[in-house]
Amino acid sequence: MLGASESTLRRWLRAYEQKGLAFIRHGNCGRKPKNKKTDEFKAQIIKFVEAELYDFNMLHALEKITEKFNIKLARETFRRWCHQSGMVKQAHQKRRGKARYRRQRFSQEGFMLQLDGSPHRWFGETESCMVAAIDDATSQVMGAEFFKTESMFACFKILSDIFIKRGLPSVIYVDRAGMYGGQKRTNFSQLVRALEELNIQIIYANSPEGKGRIERLFRTLQDRLIPELRLAGITTYEAANKYLKEKYIPHMHNPRFGVQAENSQSAWRPIPLNQNLEDIFCIKEKRRIAKDHTFSYEGEKYLITTDLKYSIYNHDIEIRIDKDSKMRAIFAGRDLNYVQIKVKKNAA
Repeated sequence: MLGASESTLRRWLRAYEQKGLAFIRHGNCGRKPKNKKTDEFKAQIIKFVEAELYDFNMLHALEKITEKFNIKLARETFRRWCHQSGMVKQAHQKRRGKARYRRQRFSQEGFMLQLDGSPHRWFGETESCMVAAIDDATSQVMGAEFFKTESMFACFKILSDIFIKRGLPSVIYVDRAGMYGGQKRTNFSQLVRALEELNIQIIYANSPEGKGRIERLFRTLQDRLIPELRLAGITTYEAANKYLKEKYIPHMHNPRFGVQAENSQSAWRPIPLNQNLEDIFCIKEKRRIAKDHTFSYEGEKYLITTDLKYSIYNHDIEIRIDKDSKMRAIFAGRDLNYVQIKVKKNAA
């Protein structure tokens, strides 16, 4: 009836004969735990959090406390202190969404990269945009940098740095933004053209959840990187990019949040020897040559001055614009010299 064994019941009876009803009270009741932290230590930790780590989440703040004071503080104890002091970083409330099915990671590192940009107040008082690429198999950040806006050349810069250091992936996974060749600019994206020249397939996500890995990456970075940049006193693009590339990503983020690929064999492909990334990651457009060996671009007229042995009238030349807005005119793999000419406009 008591739900106890005979030996347990006998032990209770012996304790009752010795102590009376007081035997119900546990022997450790009222005793101070050996690992209990002092009130002075608690006050010191709370003061440090209020002064230095006020915008950190609890787990991130606990990591910093362990690193600074070289102590072992239980996560639940620190969580209780934070709640008692009202210093809990609130998460964004999300409304209930529709059911989605989990997509399995690709098994090899270097097969697919997810590419996206995140405008935010990362450092200082002005908004900047982080463009980043994450490996689908390992969740390792392959490249990231701060820019003023999410531009075509910003994506070119990130991908070029990755390709030179690692090699070529087989797939790039992006959203349907116009500059990625989405619905608004189908078949007109320079990024799509550049990736096709490198034999890289581009896949479009139908929803933010489709490329959830890089979306979660930006959420993690906004939660952890912004306080780190503030503690380091960083307010400029140069300092922020140096900290991001040389310290945070290789030593603080990737070792903690990266995972092991299912297949240990890498899927990175070498860059073909006959391809120059600078000639690929640029703006390319076609222009038709007029009878007087002139062509137009951006409302301006240009005259070809290269000494040619034959007329190239009615032929197409390729205009290339690099990141510094320098223009080149290419015909049959050869650079053409040109000069800008003034055209008189008829008075209205």
